Amino acid sequence: MPTPAPISTPPPHPVLPHIATQSITRPATLDDFNAVNALHDRCSLATRFARYQAARRSLRLAEFHHLTRPDRSLTWVTHPEDHPHELIATTSLVRTAEPHTAELGIMIEDRWQSRGLGTMLAQYALAQARTISCSSLTVMTGSDNVRMLKIMKTLGATRPAIHSSTVDLTVPVG
Repeated sequence: MPTPAPISTPPPHPVLPHIATQSITRPATLDDFNAVNALHDRCSLATRFARYQAARRSLRLAEFHHLTRPDRSLTWVTHPEDHPHELIATTSLVRTAEPHTAELGIMIEDRWQSRGLGTMLAQYALAQARTISCSSLTVMTGSDNVRMLKIMKTLGATRPAIHSSTVDLTVPVG
């Protein structure tokens, strides 16, 4: 299996305020590890399964370290405006073995879902993918993950024929 191409120049990481959800998104650091796992604890089994295609309860430190390495991944955490230490979402772009392709992953705490936050995070990730020379974003999700399917359609993905319980979607990065 080929090694993923490193990200040559990390993009700028501004703090991204979300007016509709009264939240702020910022780059993740290793200092966020415990808060990210606390987010996992608060998420339902269905939410964690939708994100990972498995009922993961937490991330290992080595996994989170990989997600916060700007030469391989871009990861952001989102928190309510008035509670900076209570994470409500994570968003990641991870380089794949396919050149110029990154996999998008989003997990949002249950009580913050269905507010448009996922769409905003996906749009932000798409914009950041442009800055790191990606030509496409991919998502592997459950064929019944209506929220992610809708988000990907908003980004320009077409829904492929479903042949199993998962579906791979690709969005061109323009």
